[in-house]
Amino acid sequence: MARSTFNTLFYINRSKEKKNGKCPIMGRITIDGEQVQYSTGKEIAPELWDSRKGRCKGTGEETKEINRYLQTKEEQTKAKYQELVWQRGYITAELLKRELMEEDKPKGFLLEEARLFIEEKRPCVGITVAKPTFANYIYATQLIEAYLRERLGLEDIRYPLLDYGFIDGLDFYLKSERNLSLATIQIVVIFLRKLIGIGQQKKYIRIDPFADYKAELPHRTRRYLTTEELQRVLQTPIIDKQFERARQLFLFCAFTGLARVDMQRLKPKHIIHNADGTEEIRIKRQKTNVEAIIPLLPIAGQILSLYIKDKKADDLIFPNLTIRKASFACVNIGQICRIEKGLTFHMARHTFSTTICLSNGISMETLSKMLGHSNIGTTQIYGKITDHKIHEDMTALTDREHSVFESYCKSIARQSAVKQQA
Repeated sequence: MARSTFNTLFYINRSKEKKNGKCPIMGRITIDGEQVQYSTGKEIAPELWDSRKGRCKGTGEETKEINRYLQTKEEQTKAKYQELVWQRGYITAELLKRELMEEDKPKGFLLEEARLFIEEKRPCVGITVAKPTFANYIYATQLIEAYLRERLGLEDIRYPLLDYGFIDGLDFYLKSERNLSLATIQIVVIFLRKLIGIGQQKKYIRIDPFADYKAELPHRTRRYLTTEELQRVLQTPIIDKQFERARQLFLFCAFTGLARVDMQRLKPKHIIHNADGTEEIRIKRQKTNVEAIIPLLPIAGQILSLYIKDKKADDLIFPNLTIRKASFACVNIGQICRIEKGLTFHMARHTFSTTICLSNGISMETLSKMLGHSNIGTTQIYGKITDHKIHEDMTALTDREHSVFESYCKSIARQSAVKQQA
């Protein structure tokens, strides 16, 4: 096979002189008479350019830096040429240029981008980013870092090296060696997807390594209070004032569907008084920024009246109830009210969705609007029919159709008696 003729040089484009008096430095690749040009991204004053050597003249720091860059670029071009000749046996100037341009593209590091993302979000914690969400970012980064170090022996990894094998390996590592739940693994996967999206935006990576990946999703169960359990929480005497106040706030959420954080943000201006005398809550949820529209049920209205008196439009209605205080109070309230499944504050929202609304015929679309969901698919999680609801519906059906069922049963009995006589 005849050997290709190959040459590379640098020159300045004098016809493109800029306002600062400098000209762009161009590179030229020639293979078998075919020529291609490319920009080096550098520029120099014409009087400081040595056309014969293809380098800058002078001993200034700027010219030295440019010359070092051009030398490195020339060596890179020659090395890539040799590599492609060995791999393909035949190479064109255009192909070599494309390969060099691909190598010159920025190739960010995964953990570097993760840490940059975390630092960008840090000032937003408690404002546009919830504290638990921010904690998940940090925890997910730590787990990815552990996988890189323990399984791959790396301190970080470039985006172009991320593929399906990397994700599958991370998934296996989190399950087998870390023994993490599917819910925790999902936190890592969601954050990794976010980082991949950042890499694609910054042109670090073109192919989505998640294309063929299907995560094993955790089976989520929405725990809620049944009608009988809710009655116990309503009627059981509680002497401790702190627990009694926490019960009132829990019940307010159970009869409005507000999450604890949104209940804490509630102000008198969010209470709308309608012309027909009814009241409703209108507040944008912190999590989704979607407005929740909730008609006030009598019990919620009574609890609200205990706290809203003398409050101005922008005053917070309810006293501060931190996650720690809410959790501690719920444990004790659950024991006092004999709630065996373990009471948590977020069960109030689930109780409103399932026991208060869906079990009483409220449509999924209406519930979605009251809960402030951005996607009705989220609301449909609550759509599982409870055993209690099945029992209630069938009892009502039996009562309505009792006479028909009774006549049918008697008819069957008569037919059976006739057969026995025959």
